[in-house]
Amino acid sequence: MDLSLVIPCYNEAPHLRSSVDALLEVLEATRLEYELVFVDDVSKDETRQVLAEVCATRPHCRAILHERNLGRGGAFKTGYRATTGAVTGFLDIDLEVAAHYVPPLVERIRSHGVDVATGHRHYLMSQTHAVHRIVLSRAYRLLLRLSLGCGVRDTETGCKFFRRATASEVVLGSSSDGWFFDTEVMVRAALQDLCIEELPVLFLRRWDKQSTVRLWHDIQAYLVELHRFRRTIGMSYLGKSPIYWTGRGYDLAMRLLYGADLARTYADVAARVPAGAGVVDLCCGTARLWERHLAARGTPYLGLDFNGHLLLAARARGARVQHFDVRTAELPRGDCVTMLSSLYHFRRDAPGLLRRMRAAAREAVILSEPVANHSAGRSPLARLAGSLSNPGGGEYRERFSLAEFEALARAEGAREFVHAPGQRNALAVFPPL
Repeated sequence: MDLSLVIPCYNEAPHLRSSVDALLEVLEATRLEYELVFVDDVSKDETRQVLAEVCATRPHCRAILHERNLGRGGAFKTGYRATTGAVTGFLDIDLEVAAHYVPPLVERIRSHGVDVATGHRHYLMSQTHAVHRIVLSRAYRLLLRLSLGCGVRDTETGCKFFRRATASEVVLGSSSDGWFFDTEVMVRAALQDLCIEELPVLFLRRWDKQSTVRLWHDIQAYLVELHRFRRTIGMSYLGKSPIYWTGRGYDLAMRLLYGADLARTYADVAARVPAGAGVVDLCCGTARLWERHLAARGTPYLGLDFNGHLLLAARARGARVQHFDVRTAELPRGDCVTMLSSLYHFRRDAPGLLRRMRAAAREAVILSEPVANHSAGRSPLARLAGSLSNPGGGEYRERFSLAEFEALARAEGAREFVHAPGQRNALAVFPPL
């Protein structure tokens, strides 16, 4: 199937037949092998009766009926799981964004290497007559740009299409089932470094339908979900040190804390990456390892981190980075798997994490870890230093001493262990499993 088009439905009976006919007319003019899958989200009008007629009399159509109301995001995910289209997307069946936008959006994915294609809405004030809706929509776009900075101009458009081979994880991994799904799935796609393209689309309001948007209720719900979502992608300012709030602040703090040792640490790790080998860099921060040493060598690089602020800073420098939770996600394979100054965040499970890293590596695992720490001990200065290193998750108050890190390295089969007197970091290299 070239295209699976999922149509979430909630109280759509008055315009459903005409909208389906308009959509089928557009799709029949293409060469796509397609299907229309309607997911009724427990409508309170005659939508289900109309769907039964539509699916019985029009080709390519079938329906799925929810037993309880989930919301647009939940309805789309139900349809996504029930389909197999190489391109799978959804469209609001009121066609306030018209059906003729579907083929060009699908074509961007099929022929131009795009992973997610969506619309960027433009309004005709003379037609819409809803100044408050336009103002609130643009205010929300500004809020997202300031709070998430993902680079997507209009996350809420009711037409989105996904390349199933690359985007299934962000679609099905989005936790929201309601309206916030639109924001979450687009931000997750951006953090996973998927190729996103927004085409301009004209929004024409329908005056013959009752909007299901409850404006002030939905605004409040959006803000609550936005706050929760920022925590899940490491972009909340609460519960973590200000050092981790911005990429610039993080880089400045690392230079102040490590001084000349910082450059030496990056150089020591980079020197052990063989020529032509690729690197998977766990807890990559702002990807300084790549920027300072690997980029000039043309080393294939993938940086992984939980902190969205640091990822966006790294991406702005040109690094290939993705949002990643080392604690729960499967590690991607790489020639060399590296981790700099972060193993202590996983101190209690360090042997298990190290084995996972070795299983993912083809040539080597390279660890550099601080063993001379300002946060050691119980003094007020040590407690302050420990608090400032809180990344918002994982362990941070206890670090490895030189003896502890060397013992771990030896126990786990390190083929090289290096520490020069007076240096902050020790380095260990492990063979793959």
